Amino acid sequence: MSDTHLMIVHPHYAAMIMTGQKLVEARLGVDRRAPFNQVQPGDEIFIKPTGQQTIAKAIVERVDQFEGLDPQDIDRLQDIYNDLVKGDDVFWKSKHDSNYATFITLGKVRMIQDDSIVPEQLLQPSRNAWRVLSAPEDEQRQAA
Repeated sequence: MSDTHLMIVHPHYAAMIMTGQKLVEARLGVDRRAPFNQVQPGDEIFIKPTGQQTIAKAIVERVDQFEGLDPQDIDRLQDIYNDLVKGDDVFWKSKHDSNYATFITLGKVRMIQDDSIVPEQLLQPSRNAWRVLSAPEDEQRQAA
């Protein structure tokens, strides 16, 4: 069984995802924080603009992960992914100290009306901009 995620993004990027202009979500950081090693193709992602209700759900089509990065690696990742990520120079410069990067290709993006179909556990107050609800282990074993 697939995991379910809540991805909190700036409203500008959420709008770009909804119009199909932004196809890949990039998460870069100094430590192994979600979604690094916690998202895989087939997982479901709910998309929530900062300070707003959840607006969409999508299915993960592809995940590319990198670790042990240095500033030159970040520059190379910008060259490779930015046409899909749509980050500006300020975004990429702010990520130069990142050691880890996860690039998530989103597919089947569909608008939802409200938070009522989002699992309650994902909507609990938190400082994390990426939240994961893992499928129960017995469901994961049955799916294997």
